[in-house]
Amino acid sequence: MFDDLENLFRFDKTNIHLAGQVAARAYFEADDFSYSSIESSKHMEFLIKLMNLTYRISLKFGNVYAPTKNIEGVAGWLPHDKTNLSNWHYIRNGALSMIIAAGKEGRKQLMRYSKLANKKHKEHANFPHMYLYNLAIDPNHQGNGYASRLLKPMLAKLDENNLPCYLETGERNISLYEHFGFEVIEQIDLPEFDTDVWLMMRYSK
Repeated sequence: MFDDLENLFRFDKTNIHLAGQVAARAYFEADDFSYSSIESSKHMEFLIKLMNLTYRISLKFGNVYAPTKNIEGVAGWLPHDKTNLSNWHYIRNGALSMIIAAGKEGRKQLMRYSKLANKKHKEHANFPHMYLYNLAIDPNHQGNGYASRLLKPMLAKLDENNLPCYLETGERNISLYEHFGFEVIEQIDLPEFDTDVWLMMRYSK
């Protein structure tokens, strides 16, 4: 099954910006990453910059896949030793423009979330693992099995190598990940975002 990774569409530097655009549409429609300090007219622009950053980081230090060249969805993966990068790495991959777009209050919110997420990541996964940094399915293709096509090959590879997988997600995605063997290990309240985040782990089988 893990050989199916070779059948997925793999991004490179020439097309990685398309991954961010697909993810931004998905998060925008789901109303995730809502920042009260960002004007609604600029919210999509901010999301594109934020998603582009996550996938550029994933491309540089890990892998980014789509089901096909039509980019119905995107998955960015990072090895455990590349999950705690320096600010310089993020700046070099587009963080500066995203930070500016977030505005003063948005920057504070981002920093609080980033600091907390990194702390929890270290607490729960201080051992070799794979990090599912960002998975998003284009709104026009949701419900058609593309999340499964992106997850199954990598999870099979992790099982082959006896590696667990860690991720953060919103409530609406919990059942999806549970279907693939992930378990909730902690729920974090984020009042500044008017939402919670669930931390999940999947151990190799």
